[in-house]
Amino acid sequence: METVDRIYEKLSRMGMDEIVINEVSSDIEQLRFSQNSRDLLNQWYENEYSVFASRGRRMAEVTLKSESEIDTKLDELSNMIDRVPENPSFFGINPAKQYYGNVGSPAIADIDLQDLCESAINGALDAGAERSAGLAYMVKFTHALKTSYNEAEYSGGGVELVIRSFSGSSTGQESLHFGPAFKAGSIDAEAIGRSAGEMAVSGKDISQGEEGRFRVLMSPYLIGNIISSGSEFLSYYAVDSGMSCFAGKLGYRVSSDEFTLVDDPLDMTGVGYRPFDDEGTPTRTNVLIENGILKKYMQSYSTGKKSGSETTGNAGIIAPAAWQMRIESGKESFRDMIAGMKEGLFINNAWYTRYQDYKNGIFSTVPRDGVFRIHNGEIAGSVNGIRISDSVTGILNNISGVSSETKNTKWWEEIQPSIMPYVMVDSVNISRSF
Repeated sequence: METVDRIYEKLSRMGMDEIVINEVSSDIEQLRFSQNSRDLLNQWYENEYSVFASRGRRMAEVTLKSESEIDTKLDELSNMIDRVPENPSFFGINPAKQYYGNVGSPAIADIDLQDLCESAINGALDAGAERSAGLAYMVKFTHALKTSYNEAEYSGGGVELVIRSFSGSSTGQESLHFGPAFKAGSIDAEAIGRSAGEMAVSGKDISQGEEGRFRVLMSPYLIGNIISSGSEFLSYYAVDSGMSCFAGKLGYRVSSDEFTLVDDPLDMTGVGYRPFDDEGTPTRTNVLIENGILKKYMQSYSTGKKSGSETTGNAGIIAPAAWQMRIESGKESFRDMIAGMKEGLFINNAWYTRYQDYKNGIFSTVPRDGVFRIHNGEIAGSVNGIRISDSVTGILNNISGVSSETKNTKWWEEIQPSIMPYVMVDSVNISRSF
């Protein structure tokens, strides 16, 4: 905390009213593989300081990558505060003295990433895939926080594994995360690779997809993508700025009663574990949508003050954000959900999710890594050349089933750390992608 104290003291001498410093020190190991073999091993250490300060209702934030940047960056921050207009929506950071107790700093299990990746590759080969590519991360970090009112620290991290398998032009993918509660030897990488390989091998009899509305069984990756991108609409910041499809709907039905959405940063099975937010408020498990009813927006101290509510432990000081979304599981198995489909599509993944209308939650995304036509409960060929063109509220209101199985999903910038089931959605709008 020596550098944090130095930053804090300099900002205090500059006459700042409120200060927040988040320091994250990371030890990251990465193994990349392609063509069924390892091709790159990296290990690096990072120290990053996120610094927020305010004078009255003027505020600014900068990021420091090294101690050598302290004087330059803090002078820059002070100059910004002098120039920016007052923000009438800012009501300060949480001033209450917090008591964190045992925030939980488990030792992250050491994993041999080479063994992990080789097992995944072998699983895909056993399933009939021709080749696989992907990467694995092992991350260990310490997060220290100091504000004008509180100090706290914890350790976290975990393992991430991504494998994409190929069979001809067909692909399958798995992308999972394992948080600080996982134990060495508990990751079945061979089964993960086998799943990706089976998905790739199943991609045969490919045909151009049709336009229209279809019943779609969404995998944890596809629904995880939609929930990750749509989670910002549940932030009061988006609601207040008129950029949310959930504005004005607190206490009203916003989805089918099959759907319950929780933000759970206290679940240590995932890498989204976080015991306090960016302004030092202890996090909690927040039920955002319960059996279809919108229960709350994500709040910081400041947005809570403005809305007449209270912080939910989701700061982002200006824009509250989710830490680790979870859709509560249902009772039906994935296999039974497939078997119960007379006609429809099963879509494993998607990317390039883009919004055309934030206020109404209208988006499009391109399916990939397993897109199948279902007929009488069985795969009847693969589909390409389609795009999902719908809205977040349209998807949620048409949910008709949720699986008992879940996956800890995380992928690139498309899927934030989340815990997702398979979800059946009726009447999804499908258009052609070209």
